Parts: sequence; structure tokens; C-alpha cells
Amino acid sequence: MTSRERELKRQLLEAQSMVAALLSGQIDAVVDLKSKTPMLLSKAQSALCASEERYRRIVETTNEGIWTVDLESNITFVNERLAQILGYSLESMLGRPSSTFLPEAFGPAAALRVERLRAGLSEEREVQCARSDGAELWVQIKTSPIRDADGNNVGALTMVTDRTSHMRAESALRKSEEQYRQIVEATSDGIIKIDAEGRIVFVNSRFAEMIGYETRALVGASAYDFMSAAAKESAGQQSQQRTKDAIDTTLRHKDGSEISVNIAVSYLVDGATQAVGYLGLVRDVTERKKLTSQLMVSDRMASVGTLAAGVAHEINNPLAAVIANLDFVSESLTRMRCGDGDLASRARRDVGLYEEIKAPLDEAREAAERVRLIVRDLKIFSRSPTDEARGVVDVKAIMESSLRMGWNEIRHRARLVKHYGVVPAVDANEGRLGQVFLNLLVNAAQALPEGRAEHNEIHVSTRLEGERVIVEVRDTGPGIAPEIIGRVFDAFFTTKAVGVGTGLGLAICHRIVADVGGELTVASELGKGATFRVSLPIGRKEETMPLQPPTTVAPASRRGRVLIVDDEVLLLQIVKRVLSKEHDVVALASAKEALALCAGGDTFDLILCDLMMPEMTGMDFHHELSLVAPDQANRMIFLTGGAFTAKARHFLSDTPREHLEKPFDPANLRAIVQRYLR
Repeated sequence: MTSRERELKRQLLEAQSMVAALLSGQIDAVVDLKSKTPMLLSKAQSALCASEERYRRIVETTNEGIWTVDLESNITFVNERLAQILGYSLESMLGRPSSTFLPEAFGPAAALRVERLRAGLSEEREVQCARSDGAELWVQIKTSPIRDADGNNVGALTMVTDRTSHMRAESALRKSEEQYRQIVEATSDGIIKIDAEGRIVFVNSRFAEMIGYETRALVGASAYDFMSAAAKESAGQQSQQRTKDAIDTTLRHKDGSEISVNIAVSYLVDGATQAVGYLGLVRDVTERKKLTSQLMVSDRMASVGTLAAGVAHEINNPLAAVIANLDFVSESLTRMRCGDGDLASRARRDVGLYEEIKAPLDEAREAAERVRLIVRDLKIFSRSPTDEARGVVDVKAIMESSLRMGWNEIRHRARLVKHYGVVPAVDANEGRLGQVFLNLLVNAAQALPEGRAEHNEIHVSTRLEGERVIVEVRDTGPGIAPEIIGRVFDAFFTTKAVGVGTGLGLAICHRIVADVGGELTVASELGKGATFRVSLPIGRKEETMPLQPPTTVAPASRRGRVLIVDDEVLLLQIVKRVLSKEHDVVALASAKEALALCAGGDTFDLILCDLMMPEMTGMDFHHELSLVAPDQANRMIFLTGGAFTAKARHFLSDTPREHLEKPFDPANLRAIVQRYLR
């Protein structure tokens, strides 16, 4: 054996030895691994159970409902939360189709749902359904595919979130928002929100309508573009003061006109008290201001009317004495002039003296008559003419009558233009309404220069507006200045020269129209004339009967006994002077003295008593006399210089006794007395 062979054999033995040793070690390792395998398997099983329990707790304790389905959409697993959400038991759900419990989500297009499931598509949606007890339920559904170890689609996992409370809250919020939106849009006031830079953030439809724009045209625009100068100044003050306040100002309408508004302004800040803008509640007070202005006129007229009534009453008493004395003297002179006897002969001889006395008396009587007419107008202004007839009257006929009476004033100053529309009759007093029309016509004529009739016009028109008849008198004169137009209906206010007017004309017209439920207004523009507008209610065919005035009768054949009661001594004297030639007259200045006289047994054929007296009025005297001597109370006639209290007006309206207005005609007074003595 060669050395080479020996070396190869040695290497082979070593290799065998090494293989044997290696095999021996592997066997030992296998034996060792075999001895340890049960312990390793036990640990793996424990870890797997722990992991499974952990994931089961997660699935069962989550607030989400979970189920799994196979490729046929049959439920293979469901957690307790989902069963609780839907109102079923776990046992009743396992193995059944998912569409059984959520038909709104999985029922429609079932084939399409299964196709999507097999395709492994995910989806997410929100549906409204019902619990097992029928209660409303909103759920959010998220579906994901389930795949095996080889990546094959074997089913789907669905997570179901109960959104009922959330959806109810959202629904309540939407309803609340809608409710407040309806309130904001339905309110009669405008609402505007402005940011810190003055841009409009929001307006409701009422505000947009108020200034004549569309809502979308206002949002984003500058609020100052729609404000008057005064409103801008107020807004500037608000931005500096940061106060909550209400301001009266004006806004500009789209047509260029201005509207009066009251704005309740609130300053808006954020949580850091940084300015974010303003919120304004805007109320249109244009009509209210007009009404307030009219009420102020009415209040002024009422207060001046009360004063006028008292003045008229105080003037009437001495005026009655003046007129009666003048009539008495005039009648005496006439008898002297025309009668028989030495006195008449002497008067005829002294013709010059008669004429010298008679002329001043006539002038004094004429002046007194003018005062009487002024006092009459004061009385009309101060109270409603309740003792005058009202009925259904034709405004066109009354206007034509007024035009005839005022034609002399009109024809030298203007051309007359008439536009009579077809209108129904109105409820008014014919004479008083004629007085209103005549006054308006004369005022219109006097507003125009005389001698230029071909250049000027007076327009008279009638038309029907709803339940009102409108009568307008318009002139083409210089118009009425804005600073005085609010005073034209004030008593004693006039722009005419001294001695031309008393300033009562339009005030009386205003009262007459108001008394029949109408309205008298004026509109004017400098250089374009003035328009007076009378609005009257349509007549309802109702009429108030007037009191019958005294009538003149033939003189009585017997002499009577007459008691006169009046606190005005001058009036007592003239009444006594007028009646004493034909009757026995007792004159007393106190109603209390007269009551004591009658209660003591004195009787009279007639008692003439003033209505308004100090201490005891004629009304009180009549009441007391009715208790102690009713036959005497039935023979009373009241003298009145003006019933300027509500009590006095009601008394005259309710009592059957006649009354005689001061100043009165002596001849008429004698006729009344004679009528009671027949």
C-alpha cells in the first residue's frame, strides 16, 4: 500500500468518525426536542387563547355593532352591541340573511348586494330603519371584505354605528334653525347684520323690501350706501361707544325717497371682546310719524278748542247784551219814527237827529254781527256740531254749490278744471261739508295772484278709494313752505295779511271733517302748488234729526210772569228790558236764589235760565227744581253761550227742554215767550 493510499484511507476514517459524531448529536437533539414539545405546544395554545379572548373582549365591549356574513350574505357572527342596537337576540340573528334585520340597507337590489360582496368591495352609508319594536333608528354602516390565507374573498365584516341620537339632535337643530329663519323672515321688522368694516353680512326679506332691493343685492354691499347723513353719523357714534341703543333716523329707498326708521342697534363682539360688527332691528316708522304728527295737530286743536270754547262763552254773554241793546234801541227809534203821538211827531220833526243816531246804530249792529260770526266759528271749532243734521249727501252737488258761491274769487285768478269720478254718497252734514269745500276753494284762489287767470289753474276732483270718497282741491300756486306746512291746521295760524283772516278756517274744516269720521290732509311742493285732500266715509243711510229751532208766532193776548236766571248782569238787564213791556219779569243772577224762590211757592209761566253758571249751573238748577217743583222745571228754556263741557253737551242732547243760543234776536226771544203763554 502506497503512502498515497494510506493517506486517503486515514482521511476517510476521519470523515466517517465525524459523520458518526454528527449523527449522534442530532439524535440527541431530536430526543431533547421530543421531550420539550408538550410544553411548547401548551404555551402556544395559551397565547392563542389569550389573544382570542382579548380580541373577543374588544369586539364585545366596543360601542359599534359588528357582524360578519358569508358570500351569501348570511350572518356568521354578531356581537352583543349590534343585537342590542337592532333589538334582537344573538341566537335569532345567526345564520339568517342580513337583509332580515336591515332591509333598508341590504334588502333592495339583493342580487347586486351579493355581487358586490363576492367582489370584495367596501362601502359606507347612512340609512334610516326600524328596531324590532318599530322604533325609529338611524345607523351608519361600514362594510369591508374578509379574505383567507390565500387572499380569497370569503365574506364581509360590517360595523354598525347607532346615529339615532345624533340624527335627532341634527333634526332638532335643523327645525330650530328653520323656526328661527321663519321668525326672522316673517317679522314685520327689518333685520340687518353688519361686519366691523360696515359690509352687510345678512338681511331679512323685510329689510330688503323696506328699501326696495333684492336680498342678494344687499349682502356684501356697504351699509353706508343706504344710510342718510344722519344715519351714518349715528352709526359712527355707535362704533365708538359700543353701546346698545335705539336711534330714529332715515334710510334711502331705491327710488331715491327717504323712509323714517327706528333702529335698535346691538354691538357684536367675539369671545376676546374684539369688534365683529352690529346687529340692527329696523322698524319702519314713516306712517307712525305721520300719525304722530296728525295727533299732535289734533292735540293742539283740542287744547286750543277748549280755550276757544271758553272764550266764545265769555264773549257771547256781553255780546248778547250788546246785540240785544242795539236791536232794542233800533226798534225804539223805528217806532218813534213811524208811530203816533207826541214822541213820534217830535222824531219826525227832528229827521236829522234820527238819521244821525240810526246810522251809527246800524254800523254798530253790523260790527256786532261780525263778532257773532267769529264767535260762531269758534264754537264750531271747539266742539262737534252734534245738534246739526247728518245724512247721506252728494259730494258733487255740494262741490258745485260751493263753486258757485266762490266763483267770484276763482274767476279772476285761475281757470277751473274739474275731474269728477263716479262716487257714492257720503255721511256728513250738507251745510258743514259745503263750508269745508268753499273754504278750500277760496284758499286755493287766494294763493294765486289776481289778474293772471289764464296762467293758473284750480283742479277739483273726486274718486273712490276702497270705502272712502276722496275729494281733492289742487292749485298751481307757489306752494306751502316745509317749515309751516305742519301748522296749517292750527287754530289762529295764518299766512294772510292782518285783517284778511282769523286763522280759524282750516282748523274748523279739519274739525268738521274729523267729526264725520273723515280726514283732511295737505301735500305741497314749493313752486308746484298745494293739494288739500278730503277723505270721507261712504254714507250708510243713517241720519241724526236736528233740534227744531224756535219759530215766530203771533203775540199772546195775556201778560205772563217770567223768571230770568243768568250770572251776566248786563244780559239780565237787556232781557228784562225786552220783555218787561209785555210781561212781569223777575231777574236773578244766582240759580240758588231762583231755586229758593220756586221752592218757597213762587210760580212762573216761563223760566229762562243760563246753562253755565258758577256755584250752581242751569243743569243742577233744573235737577233740583224737578224735585221740589216739577211743573216749574217743565217750563224752563236754557240760554247758552256755548256748551263747552262734555256734561253740558250731553245734557242738551238728552233733555227735551229747548235751548236758545247766545247772542239771540230780541224779536225771536219774545216769540218764544209768547208761545209758552198761549
